[in-house]
Amino acid sequence: MSGATHRSRALDAHQPLLLTALETVRLEYMVVGMAAASLQGAPVMTQVDLLVRDTPLNRSRIDELAKHIGAGKPIHVSELSTTLSLIGSDVPVDVLFDRLPGGRSFEALRARALNIRFGDRSVVVASMSDIIASKEATGRPKDLAHLPILRETERIRELLAREKGEGL
Repeated sequence: MSGATHRSRALDAHQPLLLTALETVRLEYMVVGMAAASLQGAPVMTQVDLLVRDTPLNRSRIDELAKHIGAGKPIHVSELSTTLSLIGSDVPVDVLFDRLPGGRSFEALRARALNIRFGDRSVVVASMSDIIASKEATGRPKDLAHLPILRETERIRELLAREKGEGL
């Protein structure tokens, strides 16, 4: 994982609350989706999506996370999905388990994830290429609409990294 410092419009106002809660409950997670893209410089605003390794311990930690951020009991988004939503707090959070659309596993995503400084904390986020692959795999119009922004952000990050002589 590489390190960088960025700001996220999804996390700005609620960063201390959410990141402190994630540390406190010791949830095994990474930020995915558009919040992860925002942390890498994409000019977007969004809720926070977390990909979590699906274990009984992590499931119990999600309940703790909800309490720490002032959300109600996690609810299922749909009978057709395992995604949970933490609603009722100032920061909307969706929790996905083990895989993103396209079949990429938590382990595979974690191996390519970035470690990004956010304030005085470090946040693990999915790589831009994995975010793009996930958006392509869903095929939903709202996800496909994000692809030009994500690809341009990835292109700019690569150019900047080359100029600095760094890899992503």
